[in-house]
Amino acid sequence: MKNIKSYNLYMFVSTLTRNIIDIYSVVLLYQNRFSVNNIIGIYAITYFIGSYISTLSIKIGNSIGFKYILIFSSIITSISFYIINKSNDPYIISLFLSLSIFTYHPIKHYYGINLLNKKDEIGNTIILTYIATILSSYFAIKEVKVIYLVIISLLSIIPSLFIKKEQKQKITYPKSIPKKTLNFFILDQTKILFLLLQPLYLYTISNTLSYVGIFNIIITISSIMYIYFFANKKDVEKYYKYINIAFVVILLLKLNIDNKIILLIIAFLEGIGIKTNELISTMNLYKNKKYPQGYIIVSEIIFCLVRGLFLSIIYIFKINLKSSLYLLLIGIFLLSFQYNKTCKK
Repeated sequence: MKNIKSYNLYMFVSTLTRNIIDIYSVVLLYQNRFSVNNIIGIYAITYFIGSYISTLSIKIGNSIGFKYILIFSSIITSISFYIINKSNDPYIISLFLSLSIFTYHPIKHYYGINLLNKKDEIGNTIILTYIATILSSYFAIKEVKVIYLVIISLLSIIPSLFIKKEQKQKITYPKSIPKKTLNFFILDQTKILFLLLQPLYLYTISNTLSYVGIFNIIITISSIMYIYFFANKKDVEKYYKYINIAFVVILLLKLNIDNKIILLIIAFLEGIGIKTNELISTMNLYKNKKYPQGYIIVSEIIFCLVRGLFLSIIYIFKINLKSSLYLLLIGIFLLSFQYNKTCKK
């Protein structure tokens, strides 16, 4: 119990700052005079490097203890804030972004799988994460000074010290991934990339970081309400195709509306679609509990390479931001037909 509470506290503190990198870094880079195309190139490199770093994170974590990877990740994240705000070198930025992201997310998924049998504690983790997400958006709105973000990132080291060190395991890789699951993994990355670029699109419309922050707070509140009042695993699986198609329509409307008030209403509806997709994605990723480390490594490699490839195409052909979002919407629409009970086999 103490181990889980320490992990939950780590998740809360780390999410306060990490979400700023995950959600707002594209805007911060744009404010630092990087062009949209250069930002896309930076993230293409970030994901290609990430395919290697995520593998190392699991392998080294398995050997020395995953808590130490989280500690390293907190230190790197604190440095990343300085790099993002001060550096003009796209390769240095890509390296630190990749180190920050992929020394964290693969380990987060590993702990997520191991918490599946402790549903009450998972609930606590989700609640704390949502609270931290809202606070991180508030930090973005207030444009909190970098030094404070650095300090908070370093503070997350304290609870990670109390996480129990796991025993070393033999890493076993899945012999195969069902076609439906693989297709879902690939197309799901178009949703991830859409959400990556969305803050930048909103910033080009509003010209204020505060608006992007308010938009994301509404999405978070919508997600909380959806989980609490409506989400049911069986219903999500049964109606996923229709919910996701409606989600695509909502995103399509957003790309054709400039009214800021209407866009905030759309944000509330968008939160439902995002959370539905997140639930389905989690079901796909967390289904292999027998050999979680090998499955996460393979999955993360697929995720990173696909994202890097998609962004490289956008970068090479210099596709503008709005057209890129339209293209990603096609992938999100096709995603509607890639999840059914066969992908659990």
